[in-house]
Amino acid sequence: MHFAILTYGSRGDVQPYIALALGLIDRGHEARLIANENFAGLVESYGIKFHPLPGDMEALIRSPKVSTLLKSGNMISYLREMRKLMRGMQTVVNATMFDECSPADVEFLIASPLTMVWIYSIAERLGKNFAVVHLSLPAIPTGEFPFAGFPVLRWSVYNILTYKLMRFIYWRLSKVDIAVHRDTLRLPLIEKSVLDKIAEKKILNLHAISPALIPRPKDWDKFNVVTGFLKIPRTKLKSVTPGLETWLTQGQTDQPVYIGFGSIPVPDPELLAKIITELLATTKYRFILCEGWSAFEKLPFHERLLVVKEVDHEWLLPQCKCAVIHGGIGTIAATLRAKIPPIIVSIFADQPLWGRLISRKGLGLHIPFKNLTTAKLLAAIAAAESHKICQPVAFIGDRINKEDGLSTAIDMLESYFGNRAIMMKS
Repeated sequence: MHFAILTYGSRGDVQPYIALALGLIDRGHEARLIANENFAGLVESYGIKFHPLPGDMEALIRSPKVSTLLKSGNMISYLREMRKLMRGMQTVVNATMFDECSPADVEFLIASPLTMVWIYSIAERLGKNFAVVHLSLPAIPTGEFPFAGFPVLRWSVYNILTYKLMRFIYWRLSKVDIAVHRDTLRLPLIEKSVLDKIAEKKILNLHAISPALIPRPKDWDKFNVVTGFLKIPRTKLKSVTPGLETWLTQGQTDQPVYIGFGSIPVPDPELLAKIITELLATTKYRFILCEGWSAFEKLPFHERLLVVKEVDHEWLLPQCKCAVIHGGIGTIAATLRAKIPPIIVSIFADQPLWGRLISRKGLGLHIPFKNLTTAKLLAAIAAAESHKICQPVAFIGDRINKEDGLSTAIDMLESYFGNRAIMMKS
């Protein structure tokens, strides 16, 4: 089988699909990854065929206007600006996705949540089958729990209505853009949400999250599956950051605290630098700060602080006592696999939802970035070292490490697309 995997966004929106592509290739399939252009080097370093989509997400997020909005703490204005910028690029991105999916040798399409509403129409126009691989909290209606962010009530009718409401709102916001896209593809208009159409057509929805965190609802049909996390095989991960191994072992026995926000820039780098400075002055903790897409100008120089640009979480996190992170699900997964507590300092999007979930399950702490202080972070680090949190983290870490989400996902894709191919031939 020959797959095209389409995604767009930050590194957290790309890395799990690298794992998926590697897994498909190891099974003897062909796979190409289609993502925004700034991930060419990362994807190709794994030997995966990369096809770029217009747009450099890192440059966009670090642009002066977007950085100012992020620092202001006004997340509504920030998200509105990001939506406006992305909307301005959507036509050319959609056209490129269509071109990349068109070759006859590309048999099957795999869409991310951000691309699936466009891939629905592209697949229809090309007469190709597609599936969706989700990376975050489920958006498939269930009576067991409400749509993420709604109050949790044990009432199935209410829970299902929350999904209907969100789908209605999403359709109202996107129906004009989708109508324009379908007109460009010379397809008829549709009168209901693309999300409802995907459900009607029994499109496979794989949720690449751990069932140990969110068990599969019993009222889902067989086309909605919780697979487990998609993890890049250990043998294919990149080398350790130079100097990191030496720093970890140079006469120190205390495990460091990891701090990293990945490809989500820290809204206020000066505040975080000030907090790290105060913690170095008042505690004996060691810290590893991974800059990622953030820009720091006032970090202290200290023997108990190591600053790196990027790092292999799978190698490093098991050697840390806890991880202060933004709450992207990929980093949460790596932290739990390492059996250390996450301290989620959430900024926006699904991060506060994961923060509350992790806190409610007793697996870590949650501090919204807008409320972050030295005292609160110090208290969270102390709490993360307690038996009350470390014990359940070790337990769920064992469960997650026994899962094989990648194999489960590929098994489901092979079965689904194999059956669809037979149906189309008959």
